[in-house]
Amino acid sequence: MTTQYGFFIDSSRCTGCKTCELACKDYK
Repeated sequence: MTTQYGFFIDSSRCTGCKTCELACKDYK
């Protein structure tokens, strides 16, 4: 995941857990 949705995503630490996607949806 290298796409940025308004906050920094450390793609090197991404484990595919989708937590960042859930956080993004909750933020919006």
